[in-house]
Amino acid sequence: MHSPIGGQGLNLGLQDAMNLGWKLGLVARGLALESLLDSYTAERRPVGERVLRNTRAQVALLRPGPQVAALREVLAETLEIPAAKRHFIAMGNGADIDYAPDAAHPLVGRFAPLPPMSEDGRAVLVARDDEVRAAANGRVRLVEADVDQAFLVRPDGYVAWAAPDGETTGLTEALAFVAGDVYKVKRPFKM
Repeated sequence: MHSPIGGQGLNLGLQDAMNLGWKLGLVARGLALESLLDSYTAERRPVGERVLRNTRAQVALLRPGPQVAALREVLAETLEIPAAKRHFIAMGNGADIDYAPDAAHPLVGRFAPLPPMSEDGRAVLVARDDEVRAAANGRVRLVEADVDQAFLVRPDGYVAWAAPDGETTGLTEALAFVAGDVYKVKRPFKM
């Protein structure tokens, strides 16, 4: 349980649902192994713990007393620093979530820049190179864009793969993660 200050719990719940929903869909249709569902806990638990910590800190700042008043003043001064302000805003709205902090490409694991949403819940591949687009083989929605970087957006809006447009290294594995791999799964999930 945490305070509803700032609506962070609402954002958290919506992102939890989006993260789990597309994974459940793949498993239920027999396109992914049940182990895909384990990535939900690995990705979302740290986010939930961070939101809980943030809302506890916000509640603490509401307490009366000279010590907390002094802390609020120091924090207000800190927020005048542009980088600190960006940090707190991104932390508050969940824009700083990174599911792959050690990824070779800075977009991977982050929320997609201007995410192209798919009406049918599929992942989206943004690229202009024909070889990159052909690798998708109809498994994801294609968006042709005048971009230098091709990227694959998961159904929950996070980037699963990115590379300079024209490069396909790692794309096959990322497609299997976000769209399933019918060759590896033998039977659909039983409910």
